[in-house]
Amino acid sequence: MLVLGLIVLAAGAITLGFKLAGGSDKSSANAPAGPTQTQPLQNAEGVTVHRFEQLDPQIGKTIRTFLSTVVARRNIGRSWSVVAPSLKAGYTYKRWTHANALPVAFYPSNNLDTATYKLDEATDREIIVEVGLNAAPKYGMQPTTFQVGLVPVGSGASRKWLVDYFAPRSNEQVPDN
Repeated sequence: MLVLGLIVLAAGAITLGFKLAGGSDKSSANAPAGPTQTQPLQNAEGVTVHRFEQLDPQIGKTIRTFLSTVVARRNIGRSWSVVAPSLKAGYTYKRWTHANALPVAFYPSNNLDTATYKLDEATDREIIVEVGLNAAPKYGMQPTTFQVGLVPVGSGASRKWLVDYFAPRSNEQVPDN
């Protein structure tokens, strides 16, 4: 009887914990999407973007500047204008250019002309590009694929796409269960 009582008490405590930790948002998870729904990205010609080559050339230039500066740890100050505020939060320009630790993985790319670019996703709120890089031979690093995420900053004619995410893409296989 004691064991049964402890089980009932534990179940009640767990249920109460989930109720209290569940937050106060009572909105339905199946509520219809409002104006915050993303739309496929269209280029200047009004064509829905499906391939990297269809992106505005300025976006490609932003990615290349990011890779050749802060990722390669060369002329880091040039990266400041292509990095989204979310990625450089807590940094001043001076601290960004002189920091020993940045929120961006280091990878000494050998030659950006040989890099490969593949569009993963392009919406009006986010662009995700896979970039394949080769390190300079002296570093002894394997070629690596990274994901670069960009977000729009500003509006109208002053809208720019800036990098807000950069991380190596995992090549590990997920084991079958």
